[in-house]
Amino acid sequence: MSGSILLVIGDDEERLRLRRALHGEGWRVLPAGTGAQARQIAGREDFEVAVVDNRLPDERGFQVISAVQKPDVATVALLHDEDTMDRIVGIELGADYYMRSPVNPRELVARVKQIFRKRERAAGEPSGKVYVGDLEIDPEQIRVTKGGREVMLSPREFKLLYTLARSPGRVFPRGTLLRQVWGEDEYIDERTVNVYVQRLRNKLGDDPSNPKLIETVRGFGYRLVKPEG
Repeated sequence: MSGSILLVIGDDEERLRLRRALHGEGWRVLPAGTGAQARQIAGREDFEVAVVDNRLPDERGFQVISAVQKPDVATVALLHDEDTMDRIVGIELGADYYMRSPVNPRELVARVKQIFRKRERAAGEPSGKVYVGDLEIDPEQIRVTKGGREVMLSPREFKLLYTLARSPGRVFPRGTLLRQVWGEDEYIDERTVNVYVQRLRNKLGDDPSNPKLIETVRGFGYRLVKPEG
């Protein structure tokens, strides 16, 4: 299972410890001790996973996640017990996974393996473009266009939209969306779905006060509205 990982940890000993664990699995590890170093690496290197500690010497980790985020990069935020408010900010900025810091190296390795397994399964699944109205969703290119205009989404936003779009008109309870889009994550609750739906509406130009595309079914969940005709 090959792959490259951006590892952004401010503490030198912790960074070395996690780097050794990840490198021991055969992955290419790109270490950074500050947000500035992480941005430099992201500008010149390709990677599939970014592991970012929320506490860095020069800035918050979530600022780094926002800067390095790409449609094909999964982001893992390492949070400290006191980072409750930062977790909410992180959800809004689009982090994909959350783990408690200091993280057990074996636990981090298991999480990264899970991420790469999901990528391999997705690559092996039969996939085709999904069209809903003027939306075109391409799971092979991880690309969304609306009315011919490309819409930039995070991996989690893309997966949420793709899940809804594969069954337009179907009502998805929040719990179902959590299981299908997020899987098992101790930091995630149903309110996260609300935040991500809001993000999707904003990016797709779907007025949150009167949505026409992603509809809230009060007391149940959400559905992507089937276009008439």
